[in-house]
Amino acid sequence: MWVNLWAKIWQCAGATGPRSWVEGGETDIGGRDLRKTYERRSSIRVSWVSSMIQTRFSDAISPRFRRMIPSGARSWVGHLMFLGVVLLTLPAGCGPRPPDRVLLVSIDTLRADHVGCYGATRAHTPQMDEIGARGVRFAATLSPAPLTLPAHVSLMTALDPPAHGVRHNSIHRLNEKIPTLAERMREAGFATAAFVGAVVLDPRFGLARGFDHYDDRMESRVSGLVGYAERRADRVVDAALAWIRQAPPRFFLWVHLYDPHASYDPPPGFASAFASRPYDGEIAFADAELGRLLAGIRGRWGESGLVVVVTSDHGESLGEHAEPTHSYTIYDATQRVPLLMSGPGLAAGRVIEAQVRLIDVAPTLLGLVGAAPLAGVAGMDLRPLIAGSEREERIAYLETLATQIDFRWSPLLGLRTGRFKYIRAPRPELYDLVADPGETINRADDEPDRVAALDLQLSALLEGMAEMAAAHSPGALVELSKPDRERLRSLGYLARDSGIDAADLGKIGGPDPKDSMGILGSIARAEGLLGEGRAAEALAELDSLDHPGVSVDAMRAAAAVALGRNDDATRFARVVLAQEPGRSDVWILLGRALEAQRKLPEAQRAFEQAVRIDVSASGAWTGIGRVLELRERPAAAETVYERARATNVRNDEPVWRLAALRMGQGRREEAQALIAAIPPAAVSGPIASLRLAEAEIQGGYLEAATARLSEAREAHPDQPRLALALGDCLESAGHLESALAEREAALVLAPSSPLIENAVAWNLALLGRELDRALALAERAVAASDGAPHLQDTLATVLMARGAPSRVLTVAGEALDAAPSDLRGHLHYLRAEALSLLDRPEAARRALALALAAEGARSEAWRRSAQSLSERLGG
Repeated sequence: MWVNLWAKIWQCAGATGPRSWVEGGETDIGGRDLRKTYERRSSIRVSWVSSMIQTRFSDAISPRFRRMIPSGARSWVGHLMFLGVVLLTLPAGCGPRPPDRVLLVSIDTLRADHVGCYGATRAHTPQMDEIGARGVRFAATLSPAPLTLPAHVSLMTALDPPAHGVRHNSIHRLNEKIPTLAERMREAGFATAAFVGAVVLDPRFGLARGFDHYDDRMESRVSGLVGYAERRADRVVDAALAWIRQAPPRFFLWVHLYDPHASYDPPPGFASAFASRPYDGEIAFADAELGRLLAGIRGRWGESGLVVVVTSDHGESLGEHAEPTHSYTIYDATQRVPLLMSGPGLAAGRVIEAQVRLIDVAPTLLGLVGAAPLAGVAGMDLRPLIAGSEREERIAYLETLATQIDFRWSPLLGLRTGRFKYIRAPRPELYDLVADPGETINRADDEPDRVAALDLQLSALLEGMAEMAAAHSPGALVELSKPDRERLRSLGYLARDSGIDAADLGKIGGPDPKDSMGILGSIARAEGLLGEGRAAEALAELDSLDHPGVSVDAMRAAAAVALGRNDDATRFARVVLAQEPGRSDVWILLGRALEAQRKLPEAQRAFEQAVRIDVSASGAWTGIGRVLELRERPAAAETVYERARATNVRNDEPVWRLAALRMGQGRREEAQALIAAIPPAAVSGPIASLRLAEAEIQGGYLEAATARLSEAREAHPDQPRLALALGDCLESAGHLESALAEREAALVLAPSSPLIENAVAWNLALLGRELDRALALAERAVAASDGAPHLQDTLATVLMARGAPSRVLTVAGEALDAAPSDLRGHLHYLRAEALSLLDRPEAARRALALALAAEGARSEAWRRSAQSLSERLGG
C-alpha cells in the first residue's frame, strides 16, 4: 500500500513512469512500412505509477506541497519523512491547472474492437493506442444510436435521442433551446471551432451552435451511391491545422473524421497495405491524420494544457447479425465505441472497465475545464468514476428508428447494463454479454422475468426522457416552408416530412427488423455494383426485393438515371418524394431524369426544389445551370454556376461548365484560369471533355478542341460520343480520312445509333466512297429518327453523290419545312445543285441565292463550292 501511495504522490509531483513502447508494425504513407500487419501493442498499465488502487488522495497535490517533495536522488527515508505531513494535508485532488486546450475527435463508424488498445492485434492505430496509454481508456462505451447525426447530437448535449429529438440523419434538427457543449465552452472563455467530414453534420441540423468557426466544406466525393458528400481526413485536418496556426491559446476544437464510413476506400499506401481489410485501412488513415493533427497542436503549444478525447459516433456491423454496415441494429458491433482521454486531470494508463456512455463525454469535459454544466441532462461527469469514488452502474439507452423511417419496419429500443442487453422489438431479445459477448443466443424466452424487469426499466428511462424533452423543447423535423408545401401539393406530392406521424415514431410494431436483414445484403450488393458502374445488375438486384421502402426506391431512381432509363427514374423518384418530400438528393435525381428527357421547365423546378430544401446542394445548383444553358440562357447559367461554387460542397462541374461558357465567348484566359484551379482529372472525363471541346470550337479554338478530344479518346476508348466529336473536329480541319476512322470506331461501339450512322454516311459521301453503304446508313438513320432535318440533309448529300438529283429535290424539300436556320443554307445549296443537274438554271440560281442569304457559318469549302456552282450557272 505504501508503495502505491508513494507512487501517487510521485506522480502528482510531476514524475513520469517508464515510457510505453510499440514495436514494428505497419506505417503510414509518410514512409513507414504499412505492409507488416501484426505488431505488439503498448501496455495500458505502463508502470506501477499507474496503480488502480484508489484513495481519497488519488489526485494532484497543491503546488505548495509539490515544492516540498524531495528529488528522486534523495533516500526513501527522506521520502517517508515527508509522507506523514503530505498525507495529513493532501487535498482531494492533485490540482493541476485546468486545461487551456480541449481537442475532441470523433472518428465516424469506428467500432472499438478494431483499435489496437482494445485488443485488435492486426490494427494499426498507434496514435489512439498512445492516447490510451498516456491517459484513460474506457473499456465499454455505448453510443445511443447507430446514426451519425443523432449520436453526435447526444455527444454534444449529454441527452439521449428521445430527449433531444434528433432521431435520424437529415430529417430532424436540434432545437436551438437545447444548450450544447460548444456553447458552454464558449461561455467559459474558450475559442471554439469545428471541422466536420460529412454533410450529414451540416449546420442546418443544429450542431454549429456555439462554434465561432464551423468548417463543413465538403468534397464532391460521396460515401455510397446516394450517401452524404464527404471529405477525406487529410482535407479535414488540413483545414483544422490552418485554423490552429492562427488560433488563440485557449480553445475547444472538435474534429470529425468520416473515413471509416462505407464505402471503404483508403488512399494509396493504406489501400495496398490493407488490401483485404479496407475498413481497417480507413481506420489506419484516420489514425495517421489524428497524429498529424496532434503534432500541429503540440508543435505550437507543446504538451502542457491539452486534453485530448477520441471517440466515435457508432461502430460497424461488418456482416454480423446479417447487417453489412450499420443503422438497422443495436448490437455491440455498432453501439460499442472507443473512448480515450488524456491530459491534465486524467491519470495515465487507467482502464475503466465500468460501462459508460457517449452522453457522459460533455459533462466530463465541462468538469475538467471548470465550465458551467449542462443542466437537466442524463449524461454524468466521468471523473468520479476515474477516481474510483463512484461505483454505481450506468445504464445505457439504445435505439434505432432508421428501421421504421427507411423501411417501415418496427423501430428497435433497448438498454444495456454491465451484463445484459435487452432489445424491445416485436420479438424481444435478451443477451448475457458475459457468457455471450457476440450476442448470438437470444435468452428472452428462457428468462421472461428478467425481460419483464428490463422492459419496465426501459419504460422508466423513456418516461424520464419524455420529461427531459418537455423541459428542453426537443428537436424538430427539418420543416419545409408553407410555399414549398403548397408547391409540392400542386405537383401531386404529399407534404409529409418523414412519411410517419410524429406520434408514431419509436412505437414498436410492424415487421421485425431481424427477419428482414437479407434486404440489407441485397442493398449492399446493389450499391457495390453501382459503384463499379454495373447499374443494370444493381437495378435487377433491387427489383428482386418485395416492398422494400423508400430508401430502395431512391437507389432504384439512381440506378435508372445511370442507365438512361429516365421514365423509370422519374417514376421511382416520385414514389419516394410522395412519402419524403424533404429528400433533396431525390429531387436532384428527378431533375436529372427530366433533364435527360428534355422536359426542361420541369427539370428546373425539381432542381430548384432541391436547393430550397438544402441551399448547399451544389449538384442541384449545377443542374439548374445546365438546364438554363439548354434553354439558351447563358448569362443566367453563369450566375447559377457561381452560386454552385459558393456552396460548402466542393464540386468541380460548375467550375468547368463556367469555364466552357467563357471559352465559348472568346474569354479564353479566364476560362483557362478556372480550369487550372481544379484537378486535371475533373476535366478529363467524357462529359467535361465534350463540353469544353464544344466551347473551344465555338470560340474558334479548333486545334485545342481536337487535342482535348484526342486525349480524352485515349483515356476513354469505349466512349462513342468522344469518337464522334473527334471525327467532327477532324472533318472541320479537313482531315476526312481521319474523321472517317473515328466515326467508324464510334459505330463499332454503338452500332445502332442513328447519329453515328448519319455521321459515317456523311463522311463517305464527302469522300465519294462506298455510296451504296452510305445510302443504307443514311436511310436507316432517317427512318429511326422520324425524318429529323439534319439526318435528311445527310441523306440528300448521299443522294447527290450518287447522282440522283430528283430524289435530292424531294428529300431536301421535305427537310426545309422543319429545318433550323443554320441548316437551311445547305439544303438550299443541295437543291441548287440538283436543279442545275436537271438543267433548270433559273430555278437553280434562285435556290443558290437563298442558300447564300441563309443564316449560319460557312466553311471555306462550302464557299468554294457555291462559287463554282455560281460560275457554272453564269451568275
